Amino acid sequence: MTIDRQKTGGQKTGGQKTGGQLLVECLAAHGVTRISSVAGESYLAVLDALVDYPEIALITCRQEGGAAYIAESWGKLTGAPGICFVTRGPGACNASIGVHTAMQDSTPMILFMGQVRREEKNREAFQEIDVRQVFSGLAKWATEIDDPARIPEIISRAFTVALSGRPGPVVIGLPEDMLREETGASSFPAAPLPLAAPSKGDMEKLKDMLESARRPTILLGGSGWTDDSCAHIDRFASTCHLPVIASFRRQDLFDHHSGNYAGELGTGPNPALVEKLAQADLLIVIGARLNEITTQGYTLPPVSQSGTKPNPKIIHIHPDAGEIGKVYRADLGIVSDLNIFAETIATTGFRIDGRGWAAWKDEFRVLYEDWTAIDLANRPQWQGADMTAIFAFLRERLSKDAIITTDAGNFSGWAQRYLRYGRPGRLLAPISGAMGYAVPAAIGASLAAPDKTILGICGDGGFMMNGQEIATAIHHGAKPIIMVCNNGLYGTIRMHQERAYPGRHSATDLTNPDFVKLAESYGAYAARVTHADAFPDIWESAQKAGTVSLIEIAMDPRQITTGAII
Repeated sequence: MTIDRQKTGGQKTGGQKTGGQLLVECLAAHGVTRISSVAGESYLAVLDALVDYPEIALITCRQEGGAAYIAESWGKLTGAPGICFVTRGPGACNASIGVHTAMQDSTPMILFMGQVRREEKNREAFQEIDVRQVFSGLAKWATEIDDPARIPEIISRAFTVALSGRPGPVVIGLPEDMLREETGASSFPAAPLPLAAPSKGDMEKLKDMLESARRPTILLGGSGWTDDSCAHIDRFASTCHLPVIASFRRQDLFDHHSGNYAGELGTGPNPALVEKLAQADLLIVIGARLNEITTQGYTLPPVSQSGTKPNPKIIHIHPDAGEIGKVYRADLGIVSDLNIFAETIATTGFRIDGRGWAAWKDEFRVLYEDWTAIDLANRPQWQGADMTAIFAFLRERLSKDAIITTDAGNFSGWAQRYLRYGRPGRLLAPISGAMGYAVPAAIGASLAAPDKTILGICGDGGFMMNGQEIATAIHHGAKPIIMVCNNGLYGTIRMHQERAYPGRHSATDLTNPDFVKLAESYGAYAARVTHADAFPDIWESAQKAGTVSLIEIAMDPRQITTGAII
């Protein structure tokens, strides 16, 4: 059916359209097919205009933080900006957690915020906030549209900013009277994004430095990778016998079954991996930011205190020049789009005889296999479901294209240590360390990839932050499996508390609802696991449920980490 968009949605004259209509027209022209939102009266004109665009799915969420996380998950999965609409003041402040996550995770995202009328600005009107002041430190760009004729220009710039260099979030304020005002301006399609590429000289220097190395290692990270580009890096590492380490929560960039994969530098990494990496004489950083977690508190690679240049030498490839040399001086910095760099490696005949350091690569692999080995015959007898046994099952049964989402928390250590990733499967996990992410991200992933198995893993604390989005899943037909690891604690904080103030517990015990009854009240399938032996049957039931599912794992609070002993 063809819709005459000029004849719907209110009074207009001639070829005029409202700011709300033009905004939606611009989003459609930029390929937007999904929007997450919590409705607000400040952008009713946009909601009205969306009625005439059934090709854009409008996902109604229950809290703005959940809506922002859902949009962020789309940005991670697709590489295109996730789009979210919220109202002014309280709505925007609730959504700010998603903006912060998108910034720290380098995820393209655009948050639209309804705003007070233009004549009311700067008077502290009802729910007014200054978009530029509030979000300037959280987003790549924060602005407001005061003239509807400028909507096409600002939307085009927003997409460019969100996608260029290091991807990230943009926040745009929309005064409600501007959205009702008419304009004769028209939308235009998205412009091609200019992308940096490595020069011939860059590649020659990289080759020279690699040929001179004895213990080279790849540190792989960043966002916006395609499956083909991940395969290019895999072939490069395999051909050159290079060990590959993933930066914090970027394990899905490299096949864990490959003999080149060595593990991840995250929270609670393999101590032997950290010790081994300190011996590297060349670190090829592809896409990763050398942030606090990946560098283990800026101690890896070691920095000389004497002012002399320490080993290893560093080659840093990143799409944003501002990230190269930000903390660690790079001996060679290459500004390049990551997918273009990967294609260059694959198509220019880049070959290095790495047999001289093949044993170095194999030593890393042995450390990874030892660290991830599970011996179920010699396990402690926990008073609850053994998390290690459950993840041993998941490691064997999860499909290769499954999408995993996790919150922050000690429970995520099992997913980091024991699950095996690699494209086409994906890991969506907040590098920002945000709680409350797993449930909305799993819902977002299920809406974007309805034919895939989606597993969202959270703790009892994190689930209670955004668990209400199960209602969103029911409403829109999303079917993720949510696994709630329930130990009745803010477990990570309790662990640090015990380390710093042993025996002095404060503010970390939790009172929880019956998670099974709660999920069932929404209409979800739900079950509780009190012993790991029951998990396989419950998992199969959850996969066949045909709706969102919740599996509560009743944990022993003493099983606080993957290395806990009784």
